[in-house]
Amino acid sequence: MTAIILAAGVGKRLLAASGGRPKCLVEIGGKSLLVRLIDNLGEAGVRDAVVVTGFGADAVQSAVGTAVGGVRVRCIVNPRYREGAILSLWAARDWLSGPVVVMDADVLCPAEMLRRLVGSPQPNCFLLDASVVATGEEQMLLTANGRVRDIVRGGAPGYELAGESVGFLKLSAAAASLLRDLLAERVARGDTGIEHEEVYPDLLAHISVGFERIDGMPWTEIDFPEDIDRAVREILPRIES
Repeated sequence: MTAIILAAGVGKRLLAASGGRPKCLVEIGGKSLLVRLIDNLGEAGVRDAVVVTGFGADAVQSAVGTAVGGVRVRCIVNPRYREGAILSLWAARDWLSGPVVVMDADVLCPAEMLRRLVGSPQPNCFLLDASVVATGEEQMLLTANGRVRDIVRGGAPGYELAGESVGFLKLSAAAASLLRDLLAERVARGDTGIEHEEVYPDLLAHISVGFERIDGMPWTEIDFPEDIDRAVREILPRIES
């Protein structure tokens, strides 16, 4: 299994707090978000990671080198990183022919969450947190009959269970190949300004994707300076306890 880590974005809202560096290099407890994620992948048994860079590509490459812990790391560049994140996932299309975990790079979480995802008996699987208090900004997974039916920012009524997506998706080789084909269709149509998650409903219409619940586990996405403060004060102590 290969982890595809999307780390190309500018992260404009964090530039002051990050000293102008990519937000995946924001340090929490003396270690960057990206290195923490790769360490967690290693603990979950993943041995290969492809990091898609863009803004600050040289800094990201220097931070991870060719290996972190026991994980081999390869960095590739999305030169069109100022467009939609779909192009970052498209840049990694050569790896969408085998089993993968597609990951956002701006998440602080414990290794147990990655172990739960990688070790899930479901070949295609999201991590879902049903304990969040939705504000309307979250990418919400909407489920029925044990599978994810849609992913919508802010959610929608009429589903058995809704929860925030952590931003991690495990796919079998067949599902990853299908995702590659769906990405190709969108890019060919010129849909290059969209988020990669906007392609996921097309995927969900064709294959069964399950979920593992991580309600109450300590994790956070880092988007704003206040997220860094919360990560240091509340999340990291729980991860390290």
